[in-house]
Amino acid sequence: MKLTIASVEAVALAAPFERMYDEVPDWLLTPASSHRVLPRLGQYTTLVRIRTVDGLEGVGEAYGLPEPRVTATIVGHLLAPMLVGRDAGASEALWELMFGAQAGAGRTGGFYLEAISGVDLALWDLRGKAAGLPVHRLLGGPVRSSVPVYASPVPFLPTVEESAERALAFVGDGFRAVKLKLGRGEATDLAHAAAVADALAGRAALHVDLNCAYDVKTAIRLGHALEALGVRWLEEPLATDDVAGLAEVRAAVRIPVVTGESEFIRYRYRDFLLARAADVVMPNLARAGGITEARRIAALCSAFHVDVSPHGVGSAVGLAAALQFAAATPNVPVYEYNRLPNPLRDDLAPRPSLVDGALVVPEEPGLGITLDEDLIAHYEVFRA
Repeated sequence: MKLTIASVEAVALAAPFERMYDEVPDWLLTPASSHRVLPRLGQYTTLVRIRTVDGLEGVGEAYGLPEPRVTATIVGHLLAPMLVGRDAGASEALWELMFGAQAGAGRTGGFYLEAISGVDLALWDLRGKAAGLPVHRLLGGPVRSSVPVYASPVPFLPTVEESAERALAFVGDGFRAVKLKLGRGEATDLAHAAAVADALAGRAALHVDLNCAYDVKTAIRLGHALEALGVRWLEEPLATDDVAGLAEVRAAVRIPVVTGESEFIRYRYRDFLLARAADVVMPNLARAGGITEARRIAALCSAFHVDVSPHGVGSAVGLAAALQFAAATPNVPVYEYNRLPNPLRDDLAPRPSLVDGALVVPEEPGLGITLDEDLIAHYEVFRA
């Protein structure tokens, strides 16, 4: 059955923190090292809605940070004209069409690929609904019916006691692994890591994210100290473009090295794999090309015995897409379940169930979620 596209629409959503708090806490404005220049003022996303001539609709998400109106504009004014009248079932062909339209101009990442990602996720949702099947069935799954997750993050809290308390709260919520944000200097990082490691001992695994804060020598020195604390995950210790440096870190420390949340395309992941620079990579499906490109990345990684753990920042749509992808992909051992305050993630659609430290994968057709239209209207700031 041909699914002829009638319209493609993008809706930018913004949920400012000032709506959630009388006084926004500092740790929320700067939850990680990467927000020191541009404070995190809220939660953002760009929804992509694709409708067929028969009235069927698919919904996707384009990564919204730092400004969702940018990706919405690209979807509405660049991608939509390419897609209307074409067959939504031909997702591979449409991906190549969109990507190829700007690849020659050097636009193989950034906002442009984030816009493609939102379209791709909407196309998969649409195909699943047309077939009456969840997306993971279309992908050949399931290989698992629930996806192990870790809680993320314990942010930049003022005291080690507060960090330990926040980590234990995640354990109380049913998580078996917790990620701590680091990157405030070696002494501060080790103090908070030691406090959290002590609190989690025997209860949950400790992951750490350095948010690109260090050079090679410092990262190795800090990595050895974190080894002694039992840390099991060392994420982004260096600048994202330092592939050779990351390979040095990986060769020097015994903690699995993780990177890739800021990458956009399989060719870039290939560079990390060839350099033996990572044990785990973290594409975000709402920015790294959607499910279509994530499948290619995962297949490439499997040839190098490297795992894929999707980056978890986004709305309920991106969360649902990641669960569908993880349910059908053998080398996805764990997913990042971001727990920063976010109504666009927690209230936009019913939350998946957390059972024994894992999120249950929806079995409804498509991505498996139904969106709250009133909430969309409440947070909408732009439409294209």
